[in-house]
Amino acid sequence: MPLFLNEVWLGPVSPKLMNEAVAFFGNLSEGTKPDNLPNDLRMVAGPWLSAEENKVMFVFEINDPSSMFDAYAERVVSGLFLRRKLTLLSDWAALKAYSDRINS
Repeated sequence: MPLFLNEVWLGPVSPKLMNEAVAFFGNLSEGTKPDNLPNDLRMVAGPWLSAEENKVMFVFEINDPSSMFDAYAERVVSGLFLRRKLTLLSDWAALKAYSDRINS
C-alpha cells in the first residue's frame, strides 16, 4: 500500500485547538479514527510536532488519498487544519533500481 508523508498546518493556536489536535492525532496513532476517514487509512509513523512551525507530521498508508477529502475539509472548516501537504514516499530500493537501470 502506498505511503504518504502528511504535513498538516494547524489553525490559530489556542488551548482549544491544541486539545483538539492532541485528541485527533493521538487517537489516530492508536488506530481510532473518526467515521469520515477511510477504513484503509493507517498511521504508520508519528505524529510529530514541528519545532519551527505550527504543524504536525505523520506517515500513513492508504490506497486512494482522495478518499480523505471530506475528513480534511471538515477539519479546515472547523479551524483545526489550515492547510496540508501530502508527499508520496518511495523506498530507497526503488531509486537504486532506477539508477541501476539507467546506468546499464
